[in-house]
Amino acid sequence: MLRIILWKTGFEWAHLKRILWPRADRKIYYFAFGANLSRDVLELRRIRVYETFDHVLEDATLQFSLAGFYREHGYASADAAEGGVVYGKMYLILERDAVRMDYFEGVPFLRVHEKVFGRVKDQDFYFYRAVTMLDGLKPTLEYLDYLVTAYRAMPDVPQAYIESMAATEVLEFFVPQDQTGEFVRDINRWPVFTHPLLVFYEGCCLRLVEFLWNRSLLQWMIKK
Repeated sequence: MLRIILWKTGFEWAHLKRILWPRADRKIYYFAFGANLSRDVLELRRIRVYETFDHVLEDATLQFSLAGFYREHGYASADAAEGGVVYGKMYLILERDAVRMDYFEGVPFLRVHEKVFGRVKDQDFYFYRAVTMLDGLKPTLEYLDYLVTAYRAMPDVPQAYIESMAATEVLEFFVPQDQTGEFVRDINRWPVFTHPLLVFYEGCCLRLVEFLWNRSLLQWMIKK
């Protein structure tokens, strides 16, 4: 629970710094391949894009390997894979917004993503990769639509790749998580009789994070 409090406090502080000291001269490229391909999501998060272009990330593959809020729920991750590619968009954004994006992607305190850096146009760029990769996870239909809709508008994405992505099995039933791992890292360290309570605690933490994710006292003050 302390990690959630620290994450949300840091989140609000990042919003405040963006409002008061945007530092418009300092920008960085961010490679998006998930929900952030959608302009609607960027608008919701008040992320201003100064430049954008299609980009192919090499030696990586897009998998729904980042555990979500429900049983079998997954988000996209650009996992390392020699010879593979991930299609997406490169955005030039403020460094202040990049810090805010870190909080949206659960990097500080929650530690669900790690940042991976590279070079494009002789400048640094970064993207997010799941810290813990799991098999058998499914995206929601809404989340998958963000990707498929964006790919259909990108001329360099092969039609077969789009068709394969569109055929991805989606999460149909939003069942509360019955496993620990994010907030109770090693359940076996605890007595067996406490395990049901720890699973319940994990579920409560996940629901709280989901509730807080796109809610903020300060974000509305950021000019679009």
